[in-house]
Amino acid sequence: MASVTVGGRGRDITKEEVIRMMRGIKPEPIREHLVEIAGTAYPPKQVLETVTDWNRRSFTSLEAVRVLTRVGFVCRRASEGQPFPVPGANGNQAVGVERRLSELEAALAVAQEAIARLANRVTTLEAAAGQLALGLSDKRDR
Repeated sequence: MASVTVGGRGRDITKEEVIRMMRGIKPEPIREHLVEIAGTAYPPKQVLETVTDWNRRSFTSLEAVRVLTRVGFVCRRASEGQPFPVPGANGNQAVGVERRLSELEAALAVAQEAIARLANRVTTLEAAAGQLALGLSDKRDR
């Protein structure tokens, strides 16, 4: 069992749970990344959404890859034959670096999305404040 956190949400996930929940699910078209589950290739976001019920727009593909790799699945780019490293495999020290890099990339993507949402919200609030100011000045002019 792996305890995972994505976007501040925590969940315990087992490899067996993922296999069971994906049994009979038709894979969506693969874009950039894939995860192999019981001999079938799925997009990582489809799998993580199915298993967690989290909306796939709330996490990145790399976050899904990080979670599924941590649970023990082989994940890779669709254009490459090389799988992403599985944590702890062969005692390879590069795995730790790759995992940390993946976690940092995922955190950066979440931060960038949050900043974009905040910027959009500030723009909306500024526009509303401008409309309010116009309304108040119109009332004073009467």
